Amino acid sequence: MYALLHLSSLADDAPLTWWRGYGPVVQGDLDQAAEALVGQPLLLLLPAEAASHHLIDVPPRSGRWLRQAIHSVLEEKLLDDLDQLHLAQGPLQLRRHCRLWVVRRDWLQALLTRLADKSLVPTRIHIDADCIPGEQPTALYCADRWLLGGGAEHPSALVEEELESLAPLLPDNLQRCADSPWPLLAEGAQHAIDLRQGEFALGSRRRLPWRALAVLVALGCGASLAQDIGHRLVLEQRSAELHQVNLATWQQRVPDELRVIDLKRQVQARLQQDQTPHQDLARRLETLAQHWGNSGGAEARVDRLDYQQGEGWTLRVIAPAFADLERLREGLGRAGLAVQADSTARDGQVVSARLQIKE
Repeated sequence: MYALLHLSSLADDAPLTWWRGYGPVVQGDLDQAAEALVGQPLLLLLPAEAASHHLIDVPPRSGRWLRQAIHSVLEEKLLDDLDQLHLAQGPLQLRRHCRLWVVRRDWLQALLTRLADKSLVPTRIHIDADCIPGEQPTALYCADRWLLGGGAEHPSALVEEELESLAPLLPDNLQRCADSPWPLLAEGAQHAIDLRQGEFALGSRRRLPWRALAVLVALGCGASLAQDIGHRLVLEQRSAELHQVNLATWQQRVPDELRVIDLKRQVQARLQQDQTPHQDLARRLETLAQHWGNSGGAEARVDRLDYQQGEGWTLRVIAPAFADLERLREGLGRAGLAVQADSTARDGQVVSARLQIKE
């Protein structure tokens, strides 16, 4: 059975918690953890604040070039240089979709070096919010903040104030759990994405005889050569098509930049000018909530909220009077949001309307 070691925050002196299954839970510093856990199979849980979660759609028939295809998709989503990031990929769903955790490579390497100096070498590494078991969207209280996980689309961590302010925008069936988080995290870690991938994967201790290795190399080279060439041609064709689609979309959305020299750098430059970059759903919810409060949203109530990637928000809003809805719409517009209102109606003492907020 694994021993579990939980890091509560990103600070070097962050308190540590360790336990085994349903056994006693101990908290202390790194020296104390090393004394208690040295030589034991170890599972490391990192705080959700250390990583970002992404849902990725990859081109069909990516095959052996899946990693390159994922990098191509992420280049348009992230402002950071991918060479500075470590990507941990979950299994493909329907051959097209997968989940990813992205963490800074230098931070993770430094953490593992500090643990190794104390003779602690984790066999597996997971994000704590990814270890909440079950399909039910769940907010689990852990280390003075709430972990969102289970069936939640984007596992993350929120402090109490953020959870309360974003409550109208979170899943209606979100279940709060204030019980001891440690047994649940131990249970859910079995199905969480393991960050021990790529350069952070542990080398196998089993060594093949050189003769068997030579035979495998010869067979593998002959069998994969034709497949590699075919996959490369397909991927290059797909990449060229995707570039043309991206170029057309860029020219449509940014007509003021007529000359395209380096599309990637121009997109990054435009995103850096934006005060509210779209990084993940949790930050979009936080941004929308701030604009809502600053634009007179206290007089209105959100009855229904939908979000569609690339399109934006659709809200059904209820207020005491039409003037309150109009004041809210104008306030959101002054905040720089593209807002449309329609389907206004009166129902007894209140009025309602549908607001569409484009991305």
